[in-house]
Amino acid sequence: MDGVNRSLLWSAHDVAVRFVDALGSDDLEIAAQMLAKDVVYTRTSWRTLRGRTAVSRHFARRARSRVRLEAELQCAAADDDGLVLTERVVALTYGRCRVQFWVCGHFEVVDGRITVWRDYFDFFDVARAVVRAGVGAAVPALRPRLPRPAVLG
Repeated sequence: MDGVNRSLLWSAHDVAVRFVDALGSDDLEIAAQMLAKDVVYTRTSWRTLRGRTAVSRHFARRARSRVRLEAELQCAAADDDGLVLTERVVALTYGRCRVQFWVCGHFEVVDGRITVWRDYFDFFDVARAVVRAGVGAAVPALRPRLPRPAVLG
């Protein structure tokens, strides 16, 4: 057994929320196990990754980098067919530089595993976040902080 609940006790909503939580707390091994073997992961203007192995390699590269990732889920909504939409704030931190921006996630969950994962973000928002990160690196009081977590139920 790989440590992930395989029963259908977890709704698609639960799977997506727990996945984002695992990403945001740097528990990439658990996050990878929540993906279907044939998952398709697409990010705005980046190449699509196909398969849990490819996504796990991506996670491993990120884990080896000196950039720390945090994510705070703001809301999640699911339908009865396994589609979950999420909004989260992501922070990428390297030393005193913290780039923080909004991301929308689209998850399709089948039998308790994520089969499709799409992340969308606005490049203008990211560019503003880079400028703000530069200011925050120079003036720590202006460094962005993650918003308080939303209560999801």
